Amino acid sequence: MENNKLFQVSTLAAFQNKGYDGEISIKTMLTYGDTGFGTYHKLNGEMIVLNGIAYRALGDCSVEVADLSDTTPFATLGSLEKSEGQAMEINGDMILLMKNLDMCIEHAENPILARISGMFNRIEIHGVWPQEKPYQELDRIVSEQPVCVLENISGCLVGVFCPELARGMNVVGWHFHFLSEDKKIGGHVNNLVAEQLNIELKVKETLSIIRRPC
Repeated sequence: MENNKLFQVSTLAAFQNKGYDGEISIKTMLTYGDTGFGTYHKLNGEMIVLNGIAYRALGDCSVEVADLSDTTPFATLGSLEKSEGQAMEINGDMILLMKNLDMCIEHAENPILARISGMFNRIEIHGVWPQEKPYQELDRIVSEQPVCVLENISGCLVGVFCPELARGMNVVGWHFHFLSEDKKIGGHVNNLVAEQLNIELKVKETLSIIRRPC
């Protein structure tokens, strides 16, 4: 594991072009980092990687631990050693969270990995059910997934920031997945409301592609 890099499986452009077939096993993927997110073969769940464990948020946002033999078509992860972090006043929604995070960034040209924990007054998330070929467009699939709204729940966001230079390779800006403290519910974050959260950030030097094993 190279601590100065953020790694990803495939590219956003390839993934959005219906590239939903798994390329790399979860076991192999986890050798590149302990924190991150993505999805699984055939979009079978939203992925949340926390403390070296890959969780799967299903279409109803219930969570299970993924099997190491599962595969992923698209994922982003890196090393984020546990630290004290810093308390950050949010007092608002996800837009305010991102604005506060941006004020902490001294290297906007670098990818950043974040772990953000605490109590969420309200959080809106979605999972995803597995798809079958011929695959639909990603936007259509996401729009058809049920949304889960939770109130007064403790948990953790895994966040990634990618700079403009990563356009086409990954999502530019911030992107978050959520896992509840009890590890029972999670998914992609659509919006949230929080007062104060604990923020841990790790600036990475580069964003590197994990090559498919020969």
